[in-house]
Amino acid sequence: MAGDGSPPGWDAALERLRAAMTTLVTGDPSAIKALYSHEDDVTAFFGWGGYERGWGAVSRRWDWAARQFQGGGPVTYEDLTTVAAPGLVVTTHVERIRARVAGADAPIEWANRVTHVFRLEAGEWRLVHRHANRLEPRHEPGSRAGRAARSG
Repeated sequence: MAGDGSPPGWDAALERLRAAMTTLVTGDPSAIKALYSHEDDVTAFFGWGGYERGWGAVSRRWDWAARQFQGGGPVTYEDLTTVAAPGLVVTTHVERIRARVAGADAPIEWANRVTHVFRLEAGEWRLVHRHANRLEPRHEPGSRAGRAARSG
């Protein structure tokens, strides 16, 4: 661990993640795809529904996600937690985005609840899982149960 309690190289990986997401909202997925592990066990739960498993599917979904953006940034983060174990780091954040998206007349703003899982591969921290969904106010479970049953 580094002097501040974080694993060696971790701070640089976190900065790469933040820069990559800002680049993504300009329509360019190259930085986030470079940060991601290219192994078959990677996964992603995207904020726009669905999930992907394996590098090929995750890569194609990042390409699709980038096409939804038509300019924006920077993406900002409120760091909630960082938990590190040998070779593995899990983070939670509130991610705030301002971007123009396909189908919108003007830039929009929203916040996501995000979990990132990183693994140390050949001395480099690589993203192996991202789970993002909209941050919304707390609600009673039953307030949505009828809607889910009707739409299913």
